[in-house]
Amino acid sequence: MSMQLITNETYTVSDVAKKAGVARATVDRVLFNRGYVSQKTREKVLKAIKELDYTPNASASQLASKKKYRIACLVPQFRPGEYWEEMNNGLVASAKDYSPHNISVALYHFDQNDEESFVNSCKSILESKPDGVMLSVVFPDIVATFCQELESNNIQYAFMDNKIDNLNYSIYHGIDSYKNGRLGAWLLTTRTDPKEIALIRLRRDMRHKSDPNRTRRHGFTDYIEDSFPDCRIHTIFIDPEKTDEILEILEDFFTKNPSVHHIAMTNSRVFLLRDFLRKHPDPKRIVVGFDDLKNNLDCLREGLIDSLVVRHIKKQAYNALSSFAEYLLRNNKTKHMNHFVHMEILTKLNLDN
Repeated sequence: MSMQLITNETYTVSDVAKKAGVARATVDRVLFNRGYVSQKTREKVLKAIKELDYTPNASASQLASKKKYRIACLVPQFRPGEYWEEMNNGLVASAKDYSPHNISVALYHFDQNDEESFVNSCKSILESKPDGVMLSVVFPDIVATFCQELESNNIQYAFMDNKIDNLNYSIYHGIDSYKNGRLGAWLLTTRTDPKEIALIRLRRDMRHKSDPNRTRRHGFTDYIEDSFPDCRIHTIFIDPEKTDEILEILEDFFTKNPSVHHIAMTNSRVFLLRDFLRKHPDPKRIVVGFDDLKNNLDCLREGLIDSLVVRHIKKQAYNALSSFAEYLLRNNKTKHMNHFVHMEILTKLNLDN
């Protein structure tokens, strides 16, 4: 577990006034366009604002009261190019933008394959007594328990990426995961009716408690069961850390099941199939994945996979934290504010548009 505090140098109206060589009241008149200010003075103030990258706080009453809000974000650890790197980048960008607004953000990184790592991060957050917590559903059962603890401590919480519907969260910003899975299943089956499907899953923690894509996978399998009740779904587990083993596992399965031509991965790492797909081309094969990571896009461009169901990952994270910050600043007590992001379909035909 690690913790990263996001800070940004904060400038005030006084700093702008000092740099421009004018009074605070003059800066106020320029900012809010009230009262007379000569064009020369206005330009000096605007230049100082730009050079300091000063952002006036829309929630001025919060600044006046000196009330500060602390948000803790639970984020899975990641490697370069992975999904959570993009999410982390979006959170960092939003945290920096809201730093002048009396919002401080701490990122708690945990091992998404280690239940204890997640539990320890949750304990650290509770000890820090934040005003709000933003998280995703990596360990569903433990997340539910943690959220109950947050409620008992009167701490607001919000979900990003995925959610648990029957909890009293404040904000959700992300896709409709169930519909996302159904869309992937529809894409996989539009060209030919499947008799058998290979659903590739990641082997995460040994106790199989880490399951961030459960809702999406249920949407996928429900669509197949509803539309193709006689279709058989084979579930194959691979270890994302063992590239050579992945190739062996897939070669063994498809040697024993040569009639399987439909393949899907409901996580963000369909690129892990790249070596197998290159080594064993099949003109009948259809492969569908999720999320527009660079490695996935490269596979799409190369023709190894047929389509991706995507969303703007960094933007999604940025908007999720921004919405939660605004929620805290405005003291909005409305529950279940769902902000669903658009799902898009990428194929080789529209990849570079």
